[in-house]
Amino acid sequence: MRARATGATITLLAVLTGGCTDLGTGGTLPAPARSGPTAPVVRDRWESCDATGVASQDQFGEAQDALTLPLLGGDGSGDGFQPVAAVICGVAPRKGPAGGREIVAEEARADDLTVLLPALRLPDEAAAFEVNCTLELPAVPWLVLLDSEGRWIRPGIPTDVCGKPRTEFREAFPKLTTTTVRSRVIRQLDSGEPAQGGCYPTWADRTWARGGVENVRESTVPPLPEDVAVRRCVYEVPTGKRGSAEPAGDFRFGGLLAADDWTAIRAEIEASAPGTGTCATPASSFAVFHLEAGAHVYVEADGCRRILIEPANGAGVYRQGSARLTSLVFD
Repeated sequence: MRARATGATITLLAVLTGGCTDLGTGGTLPAPARSGPTAPVVRDRWESCDATGVASQDQFGEAQDALTLPLLGGDGSGDGFQPVAAVICGVAPRKGPAGGREIVAEEARADDLTVLLPALRLPDEAAAFEVNCTLELPAVPWLVLLDSEGRWIRPGIPTDVCGKPRTEFREAFPKLTTTTVRSRVIRQLDSGEPAQGGCYPTWADRTWARGGVENVRESTVPPLPEDVAVRRCVYEVPTGKRGSAEPAGDFRFGGLLAADDWTAIRAEIEASAPGTGTCATPASSFAVFHLEAGAHVYVEADGCRRILIEPANGAGVYRQGSARLTSLVFD
C-alpha cells in the first residue's frame, strides 16, 4: 500500500480546487434538488470499489449525483451510523511502463475524518438567482463513509448557491490523509510507440474537417520555419471514419525529421499550387507536421492530396499536393 500525506485520490484534488471545464459566465445555477430518502442508505459491509455495482468504472470520476444524494446531517445517517473512515474511488490517466498512458482505477482510504465530517454535515445553501454563477462543471468525488462495523453509505455533498460543492467541502477534501488500498489498469490510452515518437495515438484530419477552400479562402503560403525541429506524425483513418465530420486517424509512424528531409518537404509545400474546389474523396492516410508555437501542416496521402497549413496565428491555407510531396512525406 502507498501512503499519501495529503490529497484524497488521483485527479480529484485538482478538479475540486479549480480544474474544471469552463463553459462561460453569466448564468445562474439553482442548487440541485435532493432525491430519494431523507437520510443516506446504510449498506452492508464494504468490500471494494469494484464491488459497488457501478456500471462503468469511469463513473467514479463523474460522481455528480452526489450533489443530489441525501445529506449526512448532524447525527450520521439517522440509523445509528457513525462514520469512522472514508473510501474514495477514482480513475485517472498515468504514464505507463512503456512510455504511453493508461487509465487507472484507484481505491484510497482515509481514517481521520476530523476535517471532512463538519463540511459534509453542512446544509445546502439556498439558491440565489441574482448571483452571477460561472457555468463550469466541477468534478465530484465518488466518496463513501464507513462505520466501525464496516457498513457504508454514500453521503450527499452539500452545495452552494450555484449548485456546486460548498467551499467548505472543497477546502476540506484535499486535506484528507489517504492510503492507496487498490490500484489497477482499466485500459491503455497510448501505446509506447506513439509516445516515443512524440506523436499522439490518434489525431483528427483537419484537412477534411475544415472543408476546403470554400471555408478557408486564404491561399498564400505563410513563412514556414527553417532551422527548427519538426515532428512528423502519420495516421491512417479507419474506413468507417473516412468522410465523417472530423475523421480521427490511428498512429502509423512518426518522429523528428532530419533537417534535410524537412528542407525538401518545406520547399515542395512552398512551391505547391493553390487549392481549388471541393474535395469529395476523403484520404485514407494523412500526415501532420508539428511546427513551432502550435502551428501545423497537414498533408493527405491520397484522395484529393491537399495540404492544409494552420499557422499559430492567422488564417489557414489550402494548397494542392504533388506526387513528389507524397513520396517525400509517406515513403
